[in-house]
Formats: sequence, structure tokens, C-alpha cells
Amino acid sequence: MAPSARRPRAANEEASRWVVRASGQPLDAQTQAEFDAWYQADASHAAAYDRLARVWRRMGEIDRGKLASRPTRKRRAVLALALLAATGMAWHMLGDFHPGADYASGAQVLRVVLPDGSTAVLDAHSAIAIDFGPDTRTVRLLAGQALFNAAPRVAGGPAFTVTTADASAAALGTRYSVALGSGGTHVTVYQHRVAVQCLACADGQSLILEPGQSAVVSAAGLDPSDAPKEGAPDWSQGLLAFNNASLPDAAAQLSRYTGKHILVLGDLAQGTHVSGTANIADPKRALALLLAQTKIRITDLPGVLILR
Repeated sequence: MAPSARRPRAANEEASRWVVRASGQPLDAQTQAEFDAWYQADASHAAAYDRLARVWRRMGEIDRGKLASRPTRKRRAVLALALLAATGMAWHMLGDFHPGADYASGAQVLRVVLPDGSTAVLDAHSAIAIDFGPDTRTVRLLAGQALFNAAPRVAGGPAFTVTTADASAAALGTRYSVALGSGGTHVTVYQHRVAVQCLACADGQSLILEPGQSAVVSAAGLDPSDAPKEGAPDWSQGLLAFNNASLPDAAAQLSRYTGKHILVLGDLAQGTHVSGTANIADPKRALALLLAQTKIRITDLPGVLILR
């Protein structure tokens, strides 16, 4: 994970600990000074703390009576995990809100039949807007990724086209996927061909991709490469394949398909690698199968799965 992606997560986790500590007895002078130094050290610290403190005040779901019998340290740990889970679900909900979307998938893969008979399979946390009429068959990918099966083009009719801010990908009788990523728009062809044009390029570069080819499209231009010759991406078939993947990476991928956070705690879990094929319809069971030959335990709490 890139440093820029790690910083917000670290700030959120540290902020959750400070929120829990501040919710109990008043902080002593030394601890208050430590908090003030942390809070003022970075604007992201202050923003994370203020946001989580607001959520904490509104968390009526936590039954403190049931937690009262727990030792203080364990009680605070449970509350901290509950806070992370609640805020994580809130961020997922906000992230899945796309005002202009006609279809959005949430935490499940969504299959959609489009007005011309084409189909779109949306990965989790993906969204599309459609524009279909006599002169257009356009799908705009707003978030995430989707697999498209384009209906044949009628004589004199418009081509089936998927667009993003970076690119347009017009079907030439095709099955292909389009994904939004940090490096631009990723187009991968599984059947027939796709005409890709760079909308973000000053010179409007274009190329035609064959089956087993892909390209990343961004303001830097078109960057073609080979892709596995498959009939469709694994996620569109309800599967994820892991080959000696680190457990934190596997957990991050599986967490897309559940309403829960998946936390990987401790050196043993952090250093574990897994291999196998997982059914994304049941991430908890998938993790249990991947971890069957390890000593990692799975703890299922409201809003969070803990691997340790």
C-alpha cells in the first residue's frame, strides 16, 4: 500500500484510540499534553479526531451495560473496535453515494440488463450512469469497475460505448471490462475487440485492443499490455483467486464484499500468506477456508471481523 493510502488509515485508527480514552476519566496533564501534540501535529489528525468524536457521541447502538463487567482495558478495546466498525460502515455508505448514478452495487456484485439488451456486471462499490436512445448507447462508469457484454450493433445504429473522464471504449461486438484506478482507466478485452480513445490526452490517442490485451488510459497517454486470456474476470463469477497473497491484502479485497471491516491484528496474522479461491458471497467462510491450515483465529463482532 502506498504511503498516501496508509496515512489516513493510521490517523483514523489513532484518532479512535484517543476518542475512547477521552470518553472515560479526564486525561491527566501528561496524557493531555500528548494528545494536544498529536492533534496539532497534522491537519489529518485533527480532522479524523473531530469526525470520529461526532460519531462517538451519536453511537446509541453500543450497550455499555453489557460491557460494564469487562475489565477497563478490554472494554476500551471493544469500544474502539466498535467505533472503527461504525465509522467504517459510514464511510462505505458515503463512498457508495453517487448522485448521478442509475445503478450502484453497494457491497455485492450487481448484474444489470441495459435497455438494448446489453448487460453490465458491476463489481462491489461500483456505479454507472446510462444514456440510451436512437443515436446513443453510452454507459458512464462513475466508480469501481464493471464487465460489459455488448448487444450487437444494428445497421446504422450507434456503437456501445463506455466512458470515463480518461477514456472512451467502444465495443466492436465485445465482452470487456472497464475499471477506474489510481493510475487512470483500465480497459481489458475478453472477446472480440474494443476501440479505445484517450479523452484525457491532448492529442486524442487511440488504439484497438484484441482479446487478451489491456490498456491503462490517463493524461499520460495509452499504455497497452497483455492480460490473462480468460472468458471473464474472476470477481464477475463470484470468485477471488489468491496465490501466496499476504493476509492483509486478501482481507482488504474480501472486505469489499461485506458490510464489515476486516481487521488483521498481530505479527502472526500480518505475516501470514494465503493461497486458494474464495467465494465472495460469504467472505467469513472464505477466510475460514483460506486460514484452515493456519493458527489464525476469526472473531466475528458487530460490524467487524478480527483476524489474529
